[in-house]
Amino acid sequence: NVILEHSNEMLQKGNEIQERKANRFPVQVFPLPIQQIIIATNENLNYPIDFIGASLLYAVSVAVGNTHSVEVKKGFQQSAVLYLAIVGRAGTTKSHPLSFALQPIVEHDKSTYREYEQQRQEYEKSVIQSKKDKQLIDEPVKPIWHKFLLSDFTPEALAEVHKFNKRGIGVYVDELAGWFKNFNRYSKGSEMEFWLTQWSGKAINIDRKTGEPIFIPMPFISVAGTIQNGILNELAKDSRTQNGFIDRILFVILDNIQKEYWSETDLPPVVSENWESIISNLLNLSITNDETLNPSPEVLRFTPEAKKVLFEWQKANTDQCNEAENQAISGIFSKMDMYVLRLALILEMMRYACNESDKRAIGIEAVQGAIKLVEYFKRSAVKVNSILSNASPLDKYPTDRQNLYKALPDTFTTETGFQIAEGLGVAERTFKYFLKEKELFTRIRWGEYEKRI
Repeated sequence: NVILEHSNEMLQKGNEIQERKANRFPVQVFPLPIQQIIIATNENLNYPIDFIGASLLYAVSVAVGNTHSVEVKKGFQQSAVLYLAIVGRAGTTKSHPLSFALQPIVEHDKSTYREYEQQRQEYEKSVIQSKKDKQLIDEPVKPIWHKFLLSDFTPEALAEVHKFNKRGIGVYVDELAGWFKNFNRYSKGSEMEFWLTQWSGKAINIDRKTGEPIFIPMPFISVAGTIQNGILNELAKDSRTQNGFIDRILFVILDNIQKEYWSETDLPPVVSENWESIISNLLNLSITNDETLNPSPEVLRFTPEAKKVLFEWQKANTDQCNEAENQAISGIFSKMDMYVLRLALILEMMRYACNESDKRAIGIEAVQGAIKLVEYFKRSAVKVNSILSNASPLDKYPTDRQNLYKALPDTFTTETGFQIAEGLGVAERTFKYFLKEKELFTRIRWGEYEKRI
C-alpha cells in the first residue's frame, strides 16, 4: 500500500509537471455544469478550450459587477474586474468564444433597450402634452438605458453610461489593438492613465466644459478582446511595458494553433440554455446602495482553510517576484496577487450560479482553482513578454513583405529593389509604399536605401 501510494503521488506530480510545461488551461477548476459547456463548445464549435474558458470567466466578471467584492483582510478588498486578451492568428476562432459567453448579457441589453424605447416614446408624448397644457407642474422624467456592454466609446461617453449603471459595465473590443492605439486620440496620455486607475477601482472624476461633471466613486469596468500574434508588438509602444499597463492584462495565447475544419455536429440547444441560466442567476442578483445611492457590495471573506492556502501561495509568489530575472517579469507576478483574489471571487460566484455554493464565504475550492488559473496566466504572460522583448517591426507585415525584406541586400538601389520585388511577385506600386516605412528603411540618398533591421 505504501509503495502504491508513493507511485500514485509520483504519477500525480509528473502529470502536474507535464501540465505546467504544456500550460494546459485548468478546466477542472470550474463547476461541473460549466466544464460541460466548455467541452461541448470545443467538440461541436471547435472553440479552443483556453479561449472559451477565459471568455466564460470574463462574462461572469461583468455579470457580478459591483454586487460582490472579496476581502482578504480589513480594508483590503478587490472586485471581479478583469482585463483579458485572447491572442491568435486570423481564422483561429478567437472572437466566437467571447461572443458565445457574452450572448446572455447582449440579450439582456436588447431587452432593456426595447423597454427604454417604449419609455422614450411615452416621454416625448408627455413633453409635447406638457407644452400644450401649461397647468402641468411636474416635468416628465427623461428615461435612461441601463446597459452592460460597450464596444466603441470615448472615456467620457463610457463614464456617462457607467453613471447610469453603477452596478458595472463591460468593454468588449473585438480588436484590442484599436482600443490601445486610440489612447491618445482625444487627450495626450490621459486615457492611458484612465485605464491604469480603473483596473485598481479608483474613482472616476471628469469635469466637462459642456454638461454636468461626472463622479463615480466605485467604478467597475471589465475589458476583454482579441489580438493577433503579429500585432502583439504594438502593445510595447508608448511605454506600456514600463507603466504597468501590460502587467494588468491576462493573456490567453496558444502554441501552434491552427484553423480548424468545420464541425459537422451542432451544439445541443441545452448547452446555450444552461449558460443563459447561469448568467441570469448572476444578473438577477440585487445590488445594495448606500445613503449616497452608490453601490455597497456584499463582501465575501475567506474560510480559515482557504485563507491559509491563499497566504501560502502569496508567499511563494512574492519570492518569485523578488527573484525574477527582470523588472518586467517581477511586475507581471506582482499583479497576480490581485488577480488571485478576483478569480477566487469569480469562481465562488460561478459555484453559486450553478447551485454549488451559498456564497457566504470563499471556500478552498475557489481558492485552489484561482491559484491554478493564476499560474496558467503567469506562464502565458511570460510567453507574451518574451515575444515583446524580441519583437521586430517586421513581424506585423504580411508574409510576402517579410520575404521581400529578407531578400533585399543591406543597401540597395530602387532599381535593384524593383527587380527583387518582381521576382517575388510583389507589385511595383506595393514596393514603393513599402519603402516609405521608416522603421524598416533609411534613404541614404536619392534612389538608394539601407535596411534598418
